[in-house]
Amino acid sequence: MASSVDKWVGFGSTMVGFGLLWSSLPERVREEARDIITSWTPMLASYFSSYEQITIPEYNDDRQFQKNKLFDVVATYLRSRCMEEARMLKAQLSNDGREDTQLSLDDDQDVVDKSFRGYPMRWCLGTTSKNPSNRINPFPDEHGNTVTRHYTLVFRKRQRQLVLNTYLPSVVQQGRVLIAENQQRRLFTNHNNGMGGPQGLWSHIPWKHPATFDTLAMDPVKKDELIEDLKMFQKGKEYHHRVGKAWKRGYLLYGPPGTGKSSLISAMSHFLGYDVYDLDLTAAGTTNNELRKLFLNTTDRSIIIIEDIHAIRQDLTTMFNDKKKVTNGDELQQLRLPRDSWYERDRVTLSGLLNLIDGLWSAFGGERIFVLTTNHFDQLDPALIREGRMDMRIEMSYCRLEAFRVLAGNYLGITDHPSFVEIGQLLSETETTPAVVAHNLMPRGKRNAQECLAGLVQTLKKKKKAKTETQTSRSRGMSPVERPTYNLRKKKDGRGNRS
Repeated sequence: MASSVDKWVGFGSTMVGFGLLWSSLPERVREEARDIITSWTPMLASYFSSYEQITIPEYNDDRQFQKNKLFDVVATYLRSRCMEEARMLKAQLSNDGREDTQLSLDDDQDVVDKSFRGYPMRWCLGTTSKNPSNRINPFPDEHGNTVTRHYTLVFRKRQRQLVLNTYLPSVVQQGRVLIAENQQRRLFTNHNNGMGGPQGLWSHIPWKHPATFDTLAMDPVKKDELIEDLKMFQKGKEYHHRVGKAWKRGYLLYGPPGTGKSSLISAMSHFLGYDVYDLDLTAAGTTNNELRKLFLNTTDRSIIIIEDIHAIRQDLTTMFNDKKKVTNGDELQQLRLPRDSWYERDRVTLSGLLNLIDGLWSAFGGERIFVLTTNHFDQLDPALIREGRMDMRIEMSYCRLEAFRVLAGNYLGITDHPSFVEIGQLLSETETTPAVVAHNLMPRGKRNAQECLAGLVQTLKKKKKAKTETQTSRSRGMSPVERPTYNLRKKKDGRGNRS
C-alpha cells in the first residue's frame, strides 16, 4: 500500500516539475511545441492502436465530383444487413416510383456487421466539411465549405489481410447483387441548370415503358438475331479485354416513324436490366467538353440513346460541301458555319460525338450500349455509321403478317382469325406501320375483336386504294396538286374518262 502511495507522489512531483518548466518557456517555444505535439499525436496513437480503418468517400476526390460507386454498394449492403443495429435512421420514399419506405443510416451513426465469420466489423457514416478552393462546390454549407459523406470501416490490425482480400470483396459482390435485384431501371435525361457536379448533369425518373421482346411487333428473324447479339455482348467481358476493345456495342435503328424504334429500346432495357440515358445534344450549353462530362457520369450497364440523329444540329448532319475534314481516320463532311469563332469552338461537333462513341473516351467504364435512331438513313454522315462503329444496323420496317400476329395477341388476345389471311395480303401491298395497326386494334368503347379487325381491313383497303391512285397519277404525269381536280372530273363524267 505504501509503495503505491509513493508512486503517485512521485508522479505528482514529476508533473509539477514539468508544469513549472513549461511555464518558464517563452511563448513562441510553447506554441511550436504545441504544434509538434498536435501533429504527432494522431500518428503515435495510430502506431500504438490495435485498430485500423478504411474510408470510403461518397464522391471521388477530383474536379468533377464523380460519384464513388463503392459508396452506394456499401450503403445497399448495410441497409440489408445492419439496420437492426442502428439507433438513428433516416426514412424516405423510394426513388423508383414505389410507395415503400427506404431506410438508411443517419449521419454520424455506427453499426457492427456481425455476419462475417464472427468478426465484428464496425461501420460509421460520417460527414466531411472542407474548403473546396477553386473547385466546383455542389454541396455548400452555411460557410461555403463542401459537405460530403463517407463510410469508415474499423477493424483490428491482425484482420487487415482478411478484410482486404475477403470481407470487402464479399461486401461488393453482395451489394451489387442487391442493387440489381431491388433497383428499378431509370430513365435519365441531361439538362443544364447552372449547377456543378453530376447532379446538375442528369436527372431521372423511373423507367416504366412496358414494351418487351414478347410484345414487340418486329420481324421475327431480326428479333432473334438481336437477342442473340445482346446475349453475346453480356458474356463478352473477357473477350473484349483479350482483343483490346472497349466493352461496348453500337446499334443504329432506322426506318419510318411509327415502326417501333422506341419500343425496341424498351425491350432491350428490360432484357438486359440496364438504365437508359436519353442524351439530348440540343440541350442549352451542350459542348464537346460537356458531352464528355455527361458520358463520365453515366453508369456501367447502361443504354445511351441519341434519337433522331439526322435532325441534331447542322454540324452533326451531312452537308454536301466541297470542303472536307479528316478526324479519327474518317473523312467527315465540313460545314459552312457562321464566321463566329465562339460558335465553332463551343458547339458539339461530329468529331466530338465520334470520340465519345468510338474514340479514347469510349473505353471509360464498361458494358455500355449506344443506340442511334433516325428516320432518314440517307442523311447520315458515312463516318457515323461505318462498320465497327455501329455494330448492327437494324431496319425497322413496315408491319407484315408475323408482326401483326404479335399485335393482335397484345391488343385483342387472339392468335388466329379467318380475316388474318386478308389482312396479311393487304399489309404486304401497303406501307402500314405497326403504330397504325395498333391504333386500329385498340378496342375503344364497346368494340369487340371482330369489329376491330373489320375496321383494320377497311383502313388497309383505303390505304391500298390511295396508293393505287397515287401510282396512276404518277403514270399520267400529274402532280399531287393536279390530282384532286382530276378525281373531281372523273366523278362528274361517270365514265372514268377526261371531259
